[in-house]
Amino acid sequence: MKDYHSKKSLRSTRDYSRRNYGNPLFGGQNNKRKTRDPRLLKIIVLITISFALLLFVGWYLFWSQSFRISNITIEGVSADTSTIIRELMESRLQKRRLIFLPQASIFIFDTKTAESDITQKFYLNSLEIRKKLPGTILVKAEEKTSVGAFLAKGQFLAIDEEGYVIRELTKRERIALIDLPEGFEGVAAGELGAESVGVGDIDPNTITDPDKDRKNSNPIPLILDWDKVGGDYEPSGTAVANEMLKLVLQAYNQLSDVSGTGVRWFVLDPAADTVDVMLKEGWHVYLTTLIPFETQATRLSLVLREKIGERRGELEYVDLRYDERIFFRFIGGDN
Repeated sequence: MKDYHSKKSLRSTRDYSRRNYGNPLFGGQNNKRKTRDPRLLKIIVLITISFALLLFVGWYLFWSQSFRISNITIEGVSADTSTIIRELMESRLQKRRLIFLPQASIFIFDTKTAESDITQKFYLNSLEIRKKLPGTILVKAEEKTSVGAFLAKGQFLAIDEEGYVIRELTKRERIALIDLPEGFEGVAAGELGAESVGVGDIDPNTITDPDKDRKNSNPIPLILDWDKVGGDYEPSGTAVANEMLKLVLQAYNQLSDVSGTGVRWFVLDPAADTVDVMLKEGWHVYLTTLIPFETQATRLSLVLREKIGERRGELEYVDLRYDERIFFRFIGGDN
């Protein structure tokens, strides 16, 4: 007979192990020997150090004074143009890229955008902007030559030999335009700082040029846009068609010798291929691009000598636009 009360038999029939079970209320006692993985700790420290180092390098490169742009060098342009370009560059240094990065840093400064700033103001032969460490911006440019002044919608613009707008006239250039239509001033009175008077008007010792009225007063031809052409004019945009500008330049350089009086300004009518020349004696000459200027100049000389004579003071206009006939008119309608 089995002894069911035997301790030995009870041990052999157990289907569990004491070591596999524990009191759930005291589970922490079973994990006392567990520790953190040292590799994870090293990774956290490494990431922290790398992030701090990255912040320091970013601050040093972009915000510290070490690489801050402190010098702007401009080469190849006039003093007036250099002043405007410098103002544009200094304005660009105050701006930011990607919302928070300062363009005052040599590494952040955007040369392409800076070039765009300049070309919105000037039409140049060439333009190059370079960065030189630690803090210099070098601007190299070559200006186009101005051959005429174009007055449109209150703007005084310089144009090149192809008729393209180069830029606005400088204050110095506007002051030099002393012969303007009534109601126009090259420089506002406020810009000059006071009222002005010609030296010859107050100094009796001033030597006057006896041939003054036979010469052009303005240093370059002045072309007026009375809204016959219209439109807005920007640098590199066309202000005057090439053929019409060639005629203007020829007339400016030669017409005073032919007519015996200086040229004041030109008004264009491209639709009619017409250039209206205002002369100092108060009468007009109408020229056309369809007939060589030399031919028109010869005809003007003939009509002044043979038909106008002593009545030049009464003359209103001479029209040279037609091959077969020359039209002229005196003030009051006589012709």
